[in-house]
Amino acid sequence: MDQEDIIATLKPSLGRRWFGALSLGGLGLVLILAVFYNPPEIFALRIIMPLIGALFIWQAQWNLRVTSSALYLTRQGLFDDAGNQICALYNMREVDRGVFAFKPSNGFLVRLAEPEPKGWAPGLYWRLGKRLGIGGATNPAQNKAMAEAIEMLIMERVLGPELA
Repeated sequence: MDQEDIIATLKPSLGRRWFGALSLGGLGLVLILAVFYNPPEIFALRIIMPLIGALFIWQAQWNLRVTSSALYLTRQGLFDDAGNQICALYNMREVDRGVFAFKPSNGFLVRLAEPEPKGWAPGLYWRLGKRLGIGGATNPAQNKAMAEAIEMLIMERVLGPELA
């Protein structure tokens, strides 16, 4: 992917990345420490709580790794740092930035023409069926710019370059 092909870039902010990771890691630590300092009477909880705590800590480090990448919009579609295609432009039908849209925090929703395989990068995007949610740990201004760029590309594809 060449730099001149990139129309819009979406990078997670460092503060949001760390806040999310520290929140998850802190919750995991609290669950583990709670078992040692105040063991529950139910024996199953003594096993389940540390496992769930470890899962939260694992999720925190995974979130930090995943959100270190960025999303790039080109005329072909949406891609990540590694060049993996998140969604092709021809499959994008409309962008929903409404207040009541089921979308990530400060993000937007892209409705797709055909279902895509499930995918998730916490803080960057989630993909489920005919919906693609973009945003979360990303900069709201970059989210707005990318949403507008996707809307323009969809309009250009539907109406033709001379009418858009």
